[in-house]
Amino acid sequence: MVKTIRNALLFAAAVHVLYVIVQMVAGIILTMRYTPKIVEAYSSKQVLESQVSFGLTASPSGWLYALTFAGSAALYAFALQPLLRRWANRRKRP
Repeated sequence: MVKTIRNALLFAAAVHVLYVIVQMVAGIILTMRYTPKIVEAYSSKQVLESQVSFGLTASPSGWLYALTFAGSAALYAFALQPLLRRWANRRKRP
């Protein structure tokens, strides 16, 4: 039981770390490939200035991260681990 919980938490942590790494790499690639179009930006200056809005942006709360962490741990414990055990048992059979 302890091994299952440990593996589930490690799986959830790995999923979240992988997600953060993919987001960072995508941001770096998009930043490197970005080329501003100065002529188009200058010609649409008035349109851009009239469409500015003030307010707050929505960002995911800490509860969302906790729920996805718990969900991915539960996915491992209740779905992936039984499948891995079945697969390992089939490999051991002659």
